[in-house]
Amino acid sequence: MGIEQIYPEDLSRYISEKKETDYLLVDVRERGEYESEHIPGAKLLPLSELEGRLDELPEDRELIFYCRSGHRSNVGAMFARDSGLVNGAIYTLIGGISGWEGKILTGFPRFQTLEGVSDLSQTLERAINMEKGAFLFYETMVTLSSGLAREKTVEKLSRMEVGHAKAIYAFLSKIKQVKPFEELFGELKGDIVEGGWDLEAAVERVRENTENACLFMCELALELEYRAYDLYRNLAEKAPEADYKRAMFFLSEQEKAHVRLLTRRLPDCFN
Repeated sequence: MGIEQIYPEDLSRYISEKKETDYLLVDVRERGEYESEHIPGAKLLPLSELEGRLDELPEDRELIFYCRSGHRSNVGAMFARDSGLVNGAIYTLIGGISGWEGKILTGFPRFQTLEGVSDLSQTLERAINMEKGAFLFYETMVTLSSGLAREKTVEKLSRMEVGHAKAIYAFLSKIKQVKPFEELFGELKGDIVEGGWDLEAAVERVRENTENACLFMCELALELEYRAYDLYRNLAEKAPEADYKRAMFFLSEQEKAHVRLLTRRLPDCFN
């Protein structure tokens, strides 16, 4: 099996066309580098630890290794190929993260929003509360956007968050008895927005911005949705059970749909 190379612009297209269960991005830099910035959804496997953790790589999915400039990722790809544990195609990102033109995240995936959660039902309950927070955020943005071009987009995002919460609720209702959705959703505080943001802090950031509020709001919303995608994608990789893994991959796919909507609306801020 050979090792192929992929350009940053081709990786952007690859990610948009593939299902989340088809591939895995592997960041072979050190933890501090990853915490500073990383490509959304990437699994951290430092090159210094990789040989001892090769069994964490999925054997039947395509792997894309990256580092800062491309040198360490070549070694990581070689380790994976020579291990005999991987059956899918293996790629390295040319130029590493330095050449990546997509959205780069700052900060480690916000697992603290799910700390202490021991099983799938608890995770799903917490996820619904996070969706409630996103709904409340967008509802506030609707008020701030009244009469502006972005109002319809924000209204649609608000509705999408309710739909997403219902999808999570459907998973939850299969594994335990729960209140009707409207009752449960209405009772939730929604104090944590998707990805771990505090709701009041997120809204305040928008209120404080006085220059190109539309662009600022869209970029903040993109960051929120990307963080949620990154969170669910990483949880899927860590999931010990098949049902848990499927649920987390489903949620990450949903978040990607929200991101796509936001990226299509960005030009509106300049019209």
